[in-house]
Amino acid sequence: MSRHEAHARAEARAPVSDPSLAPYREVTVASLVLGILVGIVLTASMTYAGLLIGFVVPASAIAAILGWGLLRGVMRRGTIVENNVNQTVASAVNNTAAGVIFTFPALFLMEGVSYNPWAIAVAAVSGAFLGTLFIIPLRKQMIELERLRFPSGIAVAEILRTPGASSKKSLYLLGASVVAFVVGFLTNSGAIPEAVDLGTPLGLPAYVPNVWAISLLSIGAGFLSGRAGLVVLAGGVLANWVLAPLVVSLGWVPPAPEGVENPDAVLAGTIFKEMIRPLGIGLLVGGAVAGVALAAPMIRAAFASLKSAGPGKGNDELPIGWMYGATLGSLVLLFAAAYLGAPEVGLFRATLTAVFGTLWMWLAGVIVSQCTGMTDWSPVSGLSLLAVTVVLVISGGSVGLAVMIGAAVCVAIGQGADMMTDLKTGHLVGSRPVLQQAVQLAVGWIGPIVSVLTVYLIWETMGFGPGTSIPATQAVALQQTIQAIQGGDVPVDKYAVGALVGALLTFGAGGGLGVLVGLSMYLPIDYVLPYGLGCLLAMAVQRRPEGKAFTANVGIPIAAGFLVGDSLAGVIFSLIRLFGG
Repeated sequence: MSRHEAHARAEARAPVSDPSLAPYREVTVASLVLGILVGIVLTASMTYAGLLIGFVVPASAIAAILGWGLLRGVMRRGTIVENNVNQTVASAVNNTAAGVIFTFPALFLMEGVSYNPWAIAVAAVSGAFLGTLFIIPLRKQMIELERLRFPSGIAVAEILRTPGASSKKSLYLLGASVVAFVVGFLTNSGAIPEAVDLGTPLGLPAYVPNVWAISLLSIGAGFLSGRAGLVVLAGGVLANWVLAPLVVSLGWVPPAPEGVENPDAVLAGTIFKEMIRPLGIGLLVGGAVAGVALAAPMIRAAFASLKSAGPGKGNDELPIGWMYGATLGSLVLLFAAAYLGAPEVGLFRATLTAVFGTLWMWLAGVIVSQCTGMTDWSPVSGLSLLAVTVVLVISGGSVGLAVMIGAAVCVAIGQGADMMTDLKTGHLVGSRPVLQQAVQLAVGWIGPIVSVLTVYLIWETMGFGPGTSIPATQAVALQQTIQAIQGGDVPVDKYAVGALVGALLTFGAGGGLGVLVGLSMYLPIDYVLPYGLGCLLAMAVQRRPEGKAFTANVGIPIAAGFLVGDSLAGVIFSLIRLFGG
């Protein structure tokens, strides 16, 4: 432990009466209020972004940068551990959004499925609590004894250790957010076009699209991903510029009916619906399931951690009794959500579903935390998909209940991994684990409610899914998978081929490659191209002298600002439309 970390811990634990050390600011009104406000804004923004581009980015780094800007830049005070509490709170609120937006929106896309949105929110809240509490007993084992890396936690710790540089970063982030908000608002209002078609002037047919969305969100997300994000660009290019003309030339899709005004556009829709989308969904599902299998060594390590971990003792952990109370509380919440949200399943099935959901949250949370600590990658989608599949069987085919438990599981495992990552950050900068655990539990319920409301807002004002400007790719994949499980009218052969390729990609290259390629294949090329541009910009900048420093100090804050500002513009515009503006 460095001298600074030792001093920070000494100050944080010093009694107020100790004359040698002044009370050290850690859990304060400023850190809690700032974290909650930033978390709410990021939750709404990432909900929109996730529906648009299919994934979200972690909020911890953004919250830490903004924290220094406000705590030091505006309030002229703030300690490292106080800002760590701020980012812990913000990420606890925001992290739950992914679990909601990748599952809940699928229900909107399925005809004839009844569901209770508030029951889903309650289930997601129970997942947020359980995801945190189930992982607490493993903190000492994973972080202090096994010393797992948790790369994202290390990166946030570096931001917290450089308050001067981070205050400047916050200005870049806020400035970029304003620019992106203005551009995003103009595109949403129709003042400027949403996209630019470069293919038509080049004489390309509509089924080989070269359309670029005016989306600073996509450029920012690509810059944040860097070289690793080129997989998404490759998937989009493969689907639209290789597969589409290939299937036309081979005659694998029927020609457009005679007399239609734009036969190439009709053909493009047919290719996407009958070929590209099912192959992409198959890739995603196959890659997700293969990811679970690929994580087998880490699953064994997770069980070893469970065997080695003892109950929390002393002042560093919340009491282990919280675990037992949380388990009982989760069973009650999940049972209430299952029974009230899907009363047709009956008392026995509702109870069985609640028990399975609780056990799966615990097991999946441990697995994902171990994977995140070792590689910063985890098979979240595969574990969530397995949960939905099992609940479909247990519940007798209740889609609403299956998606509800899937949302709770996805929230729980994401929250557990986030808690452990934040605890790693706190370990590096001298925070008290018990305080981080307490604040995460206190605010984790906020995120699911904000995300559910944001999904409803976007659905009522803009819509999402096929045929809209917001593709909701993950929700479409879940919808199609459920229909395939139920034996609906879906192209099972193409799903099977895609699943095989996705599994091979994941086994061959790891890191969820099959999931990413599959996701990008049915993500509209309009957003894939600017996303790829962001990736290439990041690579070009990093190759220049001092490029890595410029990327860390200027590029990443601006990219994060683009993502947040553009997303927030979409949410605000939806609110204006909702209230008749």
